[in-house]
Amino acid sequence: MPSFRFAAAGLAGCLLASAAFAHDHAPLRGRLIFADHEKPVVRILDLDSGEVTHSFDVPKANPGFAGVSGGRYVVVKTGDETGTLGILDTGLIAESHGDHVDLDKAPPKLLDFAVKGDRPAHVLSGHGQLALFFDGLRPWEGKSEPKAVLVAIDSLAKDKPAVTVWPSPAPQHGIAVPLGNRQWLMSIPNPAYARGDDRSASSRPNGFEILEQGKDWKRIALFDDAGKPDASCKLFHGSAEARGRHVFGCAEGEGGGLLVLAKAGQGTAAAWSGRKLGYPDERRVSALKSRAGGRYLVGNYGLKAPYDALLRIDPDAKALKADDVLAVPGGQAACQFELSGNGSRLANLTPDGKLRIYEIAPSWKELAAFDAVAAFDCAYGAKTPVPSLAVIGGNAFVSDPANGRIREFHLDTLKQGLDMPVGGMPANLAGSDAG
Repeated sequence: MPSFRFAAAGLAGCLLASAAFAHDHAPLRGRLIFADHEKPVVRILDLDSGEVTHSFDVPKANPGFAGVSGGRYVVVKTGDETGTLGILDTGLIAESHGDHVDLDKAPPKLLDFAVKGDRPAHVLSGHGQLALFFDGLRPWEGKSEPKAVLVAIDSLAKDKPAVTVWPSPAPQHGIAVPLGNRQWLMSIPNPAYARGDDRSASSRPNGFEILEQGKDWKRIALFDDAGKPDASCKLFHGSAEARGRHVFGCAEGEGGGLLVLAKAGQGTAAAWSGRKLGYPDERRVSALKSRAGGRYLVGNYGLKAPYDALLRIDPDAKALKADDVLAVPGGQAACQFELSGNGSRLANLTPDGKLRIYEIAPSWKELAAFDAVAAFDCAYGAKTPVPSLAVIGGNAFVSDPANGRIREFHLDTLKQGLDMPVGGMPANLAGSDAG
């Protein structure tokens, strides 16, 4: 077993005590999935032992990840020429006991089930469903099959998962959002882009429709009227759900802001409605993060990359205000940010190598700052290794490719935890959180 040291001496006693009373129902911590910047492998770090226990070959080095709700599965974005999305079964099986959740550890495996398509992009999950969106080729590049592949999460444990394919009307940098009760929100392609006669047109959608899954995909609601700010989302990018509110990042400027969709009523009388929550100034978001049960969402905020601020969003607010904005220290890019498991704190990894922990409400407050890694370039397409941030419950993990380590930071006690040598150049992380 590779050795690992404790950055905080007091933590050793806690872990030894947990081990000593393992027969008294000590909780397991789970597993952390990570990629290597140079080698085409995905590896698993056991957080209870500090060991790298499993390794899986993939087509290319440093694949991306997308966690699947429930915590058992992780989508592996292989990045190869075939446009393949694989599924890793982490082996973590959660069992709820009302006041807490227990984890069991089964052997992890890379499923035989994989999905291929033209330009895989957004991966979303919730309400027992997983949506894999394939944008399709740019119209002037040739014909393609833009689509959303919809998978029942509980069927992933079977030899043949339950799969439905929704064909997109045209190529788009789109999205498929599971809403529950066989309802889906699907983005609508930008007509100017779909025609292919204007190569400057954006691939981002401007509106959505809510469909009932079935042979004919019955339309339940439509939000695609450019003349109505509450029924459109120009140049959409970024989405998240908080307490039944679905929030989408739209363009800045007149009629811009965040589109908030909610469902009112019960049964057949229930109806979807939308409202626009304006930005506090001329900037916009392009990525949103939320946690189940949390009141606030957080988005990166700016006019164009690099986005140099963070925006706190209460979907029920009448308006967003200037104090909802947090400027990233030193005018740096917001880079990577994740909410704690209960949504009350935020971890932000910035290009100067610092990991800052913030309290979100009632006002932004920096609680701690750690020198997590050396300074790095987090611009899109950076050629140098990029550290990664993942949050599992109340713990943040940061990969350090230059030193072959993964470091842990506790969001509640504001102390550094394990500092684990894993070898190679650990880069992209994927938290496997059963919460």
